[in-house]
Amino acid sequence: MKAVKNIFKNRTILFFVYLFTVEILFKVLTGTFTFSYALLRIFISSCILAGTVSLISRFIKKPILQKIFFILVALLVFIYALAQLGFNNFLGNYASLNTSSQLGKVTSYIKDYLYSFKDSYYLLAIPFLLFVILLFLQKEDKKFLDTRNGIIALSLLIGVYASTLSLPFMQEKFQYVSNKVLFQNPALPNVAVNQFGINVFGLLDVKSKLTGQGSDMSVTIDDEEENLERVVNDDKIKEIIANEKDDSLNSLNRYFYSRNITEKNDYTGLFKGKNLILIMLESTNNLMLQEEYFPTLYKLYNEGISFTNHYSPRNNCSTGNNEFSALTSLYTINNVCSANVYKDNTYYESLFNLFKNQNYQVSSFHNYTEKYYYRKTIHKNLGSTYYGVEDLNIPYSNAYKEWPSDVELVDAFWERVDHDQPYMALLTTVTTHQPYGVSSTYGDKYLDRFKDLDVSISVKRYLSKMTELDHAMERLLQLLEESGELDNTVIVMFGDHYPYGIKTSELQKMFDYDLEENKEIERTPFIIYNHETAGKKIDSYTTYMNILPTVANLFDLEYDPRLYLGEDLFSKDYSNLAIFADGSWQSPYAYYDAEKAQITYTNDDSFRYDDEEILKINKDIHEKISMSNLAIVKNYFHYLDTKLHEKEMDADDEEGVSSATSNEK
Repeated sequence: MKAVKNIFKNRTILFFVYLFTVEILFKVLTGTFTFSYALLRIFISSCILAGTVSLISRFIKKPILQKIFFILVALLVFIYALAQLGFNNFLGNYASLNTSSQLGKVTSYIKDYLYSFKDSYYLLAIPFLLFVILLFLQKEDKKFLDTRNGIIALSLLIGVYASTLSLPFMQEKFQYVSNKVLFQNPALPNVAVNQFGINVFGLLDVKSKLTGQGSDMSVTIDDEEENLERVVNDDKIKEIIANEKDDSLNSLNRYFYSRNITEKNDYTGLFKGKNLILIMLESTNNLMLQEEYFPTLYKLYNEGISFTNHYSPRNNCSTGNNEFSALTSLYTINNVCSANVYKDNTYYESLFNLFKNQNYQVSSFHNYTEKYYYRKTIHKNLGSTYYGVEDLNIPYSNAYKEWPSDVELVDAFWERVDHDQPYMALLTTVTTHQPYGVSSTYGDKYLDRFKDLDVSISVKRYLSKMTELDHAMERLLQLLEESGELDNTVIVMFGDHYPYGIKTSELQKMFDYDLEENKEIERTPFIIYNHETAGKKIDSYTTYMNILPTVANLFDLEYDPRLYLGEDLFSKDYSNLAIFADGSWQSPYAYYDAEKAQITYTNDDSFRYDDEEILKINKDIHEKISMSNLAIVKNYFHYLDTKLHEKEMDADDEEGVSSATSNEK
C-alpha cells in the first residue's frame, strides 16, 4: 500500500503509468493487443519518455507551472492517440506529417471523420482525467533520482531500448522488415505503431519529416529467369547496368531486370484493337451489386468478367494514390501522398502510354477540381490529355457536401472523344463521394426509393448517390449502343475505396459477411465488360495493382511485364494474393496480418503454409513495396526512359556511320 502511495507522490512514475496505460488501451481499441516482446519495448520507451519529460520539468521553478507542463504534455498524448484512432478507423492507416498536404481534405470532411469515431475511443479520456486529478492531489513531487542520476538512468534505458531493435527474439517471427530498419524509416505506419507504440511512432514521424523520406533498399536480386514466349530484348538494359555508377539506380535496374517475364496465355489479345473505357468508381463497394436498386451496375457485374475477391486497400490518399497505382502498377509510399508529392515524375510505361504507343487517342476525365489532387500535372506526366470539371463545363459547387453528377461526366466525355479512331479513356467519378451524414442534392434525390430499408440515413443517402452513378452507367451503355460502338468497346470498372464516410457497423446491415474480419471492409468490385464476351466470375484474390498488366495482356499491348509490381490475372503463374498497403495479404487459404505478424487460416481444408513459405511471401512483398517506393522517389522511369533513348540514338548513329562507310566503299 505504501508503494502505491509513493507512485502517486512521484510525478515521473505517475506519468509513466499514464503513458503505458494509453499504449495498452490504444492496442486494445485497435484490436492489436497481444502478449509479445513489443510490449516490453513499449514499456521501456514509456519509461524513457516519462523520465525525459520529468527532467525537462525540473528547469521550471514554480511547482504549479511544472504541473501545468505535465498536463499539457499528457493532453497532447491524449489528443494525438485519439486522432490516430480515428484516422486508422477512417482511412485504414495512421496519419503522418508526410501527408500534411492532405490536411485540408480532412478539415473538409471533419464531421464525417468525427462521426466515424467509435464510442469506445473516448475511453482514452479516463487515464488522462485520472492523471490530472492525481497530479493536482500531489502535495509534493517525491523524487527518487537527482538530475545527474536521472540522466545516467535514461542513458542506460536508451541503450537497452536500442538493443531491442536488433535482438533476434525481439523480432516477430514472420516480420520481414527488421525493427531497426523500421525505426530508421517508419514507412509502414501500422507495423511501426504495433512494434514501437503510438507515442514513439509520433516522434519517429517527426524525425522522418525533418530528415526526409527514405526507402529500404536491402533486397536480394535473384538470378535472371528466361521466358521464350514473350521476348524482350535486354541488350540495352544490360549496357545501362554495366555503366551505371549510382548504386540506388542500379539496384532498381537489377531488380526490375531480374523479374520474370510472364508468358502469353489464352486471354492474350482477347480485346486487341477495341476501345477501352477505364472507370474508377468513387467510394464504391459491393453494395452496388443489387439488381433491384442498381440494375445497370448489376448487369455489368453479372455479364462481365468479374473478380469476386477484389480489394482496394486504403492509404492516406486513397483516391489519388489508388488511381496512380492502377495506371502504373506501382505501390505508393505508405505514409506519403505519392500522387501529389511526386506529381512531376514521368512514367513512359504507364497504361496511358502503352495505349498511346499503339496509336490510341488517350484522355482522362474527372468531374471535380484540382483541390485535392493535381491531376492536370499528374495525368499529363502519365501520358494523358486531361479534362477537369472546368474543361468539361460541368456545374459544380465549392460546398463540400455537393458533388457533380456522373451522368454529366459521361455526356461530357462522349462529346470530347474522337469516335473515328481507337480511344482509351479514364473516367474518375465523384457523385458517390462523402459526406453522407448531411443533406445534399444527390444524397436526397432518390431517398424515397430506400425509405423502407432498415439502415441509417447515412447509408440511405449513399444509396441515393449510387443511384445517380447507376444512371451514368446506363447512359454510357445507351451512347455506346446508339453509336454502334458497344461491341467494339471494353469497360473496365473498379472502386477506389469503400465508402469510409459511413460507420462499419452501419454498412454491416447490408452485408452477409463480416466487414470487421481481416480486411473485408476493403472488398470492392472489379469488372471487365464487353458486350460480345461471355460473363464469368473469377475468384482469384486481387487488388488494383493488377489492373495494368491484366489489361495490357488482354489488349496484347507491347509491354515489359517486369516493370510492373502487379501481375496479369490470367497468367498461369499468378500468385493469387491480395496485397494490402501495410504488407498484409489474403490468399484463398489464409490472411496474414503484417501489423501483428500473425497468420490466420480461412479455409476449411488442411492446407497450411510452412514457415519458409510465409517468409518467402513476406520477402517478395517487402521487395516489391521497397523497390516501388524507391522508383517513385528516384523518378526511376524517367531515368530509364532517358537511358533507353540514349542507347537507341547511339545505335542509330552507329548504323548511320556503318551505312556511310559502306557507301563510300
